[in-house]
Amino acid sequence: MKRFTVALLCLAGLISLSAQAQMKPEDAIKLRQSAMKLIGYNFGSIGAMVNDKKPYNKDEAIRNATNIEGLVSQPWEFFIPGTDKGETKAKADIFKDADKFKAANERLQTEAAKLLQVSKSGDMAALKTQFGATAQACKNCHDNFREK
Repeated sequence: MKRFTVALLCLAGLISLSAQAQMKPEDAIKLRQSAMKLIGYNFGSIGAMVNDKKPYNKDEAIRNATNIEGLVSQPWEFFIPGTDKGETKAKADIFKDADKFKAANERLQTEAAKLLQVSKSGDMAALKTQFGATAQACKNCHDNFREK
């Protein structure tokens, strides 16, 4: 059974790589921008709560954080060759310094996972602190890899 599961995961990975290889750069740009907008929507909702611009709702914060945690890995697979040109604000540095870009991505995923855990606690002070750390991870990537 384990071998079958491993084989299926490998096959799924190959199919994903094949789909990316065949994807047009403009389609990849649209997909990553869509994921970023969804992240921004959910992040904005938590931000409004921690900044007292809307009432705190634990269930909504958990839902938003769950969405963020699930979405933060999505855009990165669509930074494929050729997507540094066109309708994008992505800097060419993404492709020139792939290791730094990968590290920024990993930091965001780590902070988003922490945001989800903290949201489940119901501790508003902790949520505010972790929201700030997650926002800093977003800002770091935007500062280094996104045109103004």
